[in-house]
Amino acid sequence: MVEQLSGVTVVIFIACGVLTVFLLFIFAKRQIMRFALRSRRGPHVALGHDADKGLRSELERRLDVIPRIVNEPRLITKDDARYILPPGPSSIPPYYYRLKAVDDVKTLEMEILKQDSSLHRHPTENLRAFLLLSLAAPLDGSGQKVVHQFCDMFEHARHDPADFGEEEYQAYSRLFLKLIDVAKLLKSFPNSRKTSPNRTPVRRVPELTKNRTSTVDVKLQLRDENISRPSTLTVPAGEVDSSETPV
Repeated sequence: MVEQLSGVTVVIFIACGVLTVFLLFIFAKRQIMRFALRSRRGPHVALGHDADKGLRSELERRLDVIPRIVNEPRLITKDDARYILPPGPSSIPPYYYRLKAVDDVKTLEMEILKQDSSLHRHPTENLRAFLLLSLAAPLDGSGQKVVHQFCDMFEHARHDPADFGEEEYQAYSRLFLKLIDVAKLLKSFPNSRKTSPNRTPVRRVPELTKNRTSTVDVKLQLRDENISRPSTLTVPAGEVDSSETPV
C-alpha cells in the first residue's frame, strides 16, 4: 500500500513539474516577445511618437478633421467628351436627368453665394434647412411651399428608385427657376440669414405722450435757468466792517 501511494505521489510530482516548466516557458516566451516589440520601431509605433506636444496635437486635430472632409462635385461638366452634343431622346441614359437635378442644386447654391457671400452651404448641411433659412426674407413666409416641393423632388431624384425622367425633371426645373428668381432678390435684403419672415412688431410711443414729455422737459429747463447760481456776490457798502483789513 505504501509502495502504491509512493508511486502515485511520484507521478503527481512529475506531472506538476512538467506543468510548471510548460507555464514558465510560455511566460518567458511572452516576455521576450514584448521586449522585442518594444525595442524595434515597427508599424505599432504611434504617429508622432517622438514629436513634441504641439506637433502631436496638430496631427491629432488633422486626423479628426478627415471624416468631415466632404465634396459634392458637378456630375455633368461642360467639357465632358461624352456630351459634346446634347443627348438625343433615344440615347439619354436613365440617370441623365438625375445628374442634371443634382447639378441644378449646385447652381442654386452658387447663385445664393453670389448674392450674399455669407450664405455658404457645407455638403453635410441639410438642403431644406439651408434654403428655408437663406431665402426666408425674400419668400416672406409665403413661398416656403415652393422650397418644400423643390427639396422633395430633389430627394426623389437623388435617392428614390422610382423613375425620374424628362417629365419629372421639367416640373423640378420650374421650381428651380422660381428659386433662382428668389435668390436674385437677396441683395435687397441685407443680413437675410438673420431676418425672420414673420416681422416682429415694434411698439410705438403715442404722439400725445411724446408731446407731454417734451413740454415737461422744456418747463424743467426754464426753471433751472431762472434758479441759476450767481457768479458774483455783492455786499452793501454800509454792512462792511471797517475794522477788517481788505485783502
